Amino acid sequence: MSRRRSPGDALRVPQAIAADVGGTAPRGSAPDLAPLRRIAEAWPAAVGEQLAQMAQPARIAGDGTLIVHARDASWTHALTLEERRILARLADLLGDDAPRALKVEVGVLAAPAEAPAEPAPEPPSAEALRRAEELTREVADPRLRDALRRLAAQSLERRKSP
Repeated sequence: MSRRRSPGDALRVPQAIAADVGGTAPRGSAPDLAPLRRIAEAWPAAVGEQLAQMAQPARIAGDGTLIVHARDASWTHALTLEERRILARLADLLGDDAPRALKVEVGVLAAPAEAPAEPAPEPPSAEALRRAEELTREVADPRLRDALRRLAAQSLERRKSP
């Protein structure tokens, strides 16, 4: 039962609650992220590459349930339908470290790792440039002619590469 409020209660200075909740978590302690890291590493093998792009492990709840964030509601539904298979696959991959339950919710996904950029192509040889010039000489529009000349030169250069 709550205590009855008086008109002066609104003017009271708020009190810190540290004394009331002291000892619930040691100061400076952080959760152990190793289990979640192991699950995240096994996730693509457990669910497949396509599904791994649409849903990712987010956290482990206090009762050991793996909370998974999905891109949208349709993916939460798909994951929920596959829950038993996913848990079994994680158990195969992780053994005793596997979660016992799964909860899927719509959430923010981490950005995928960017693929390494392809190296810039080598500039076309003088011969490829000369031949491209011959092929595009009759194009009236100078901007289009220039674009076609560059494209033709790159194509001719690629053709002679193995």
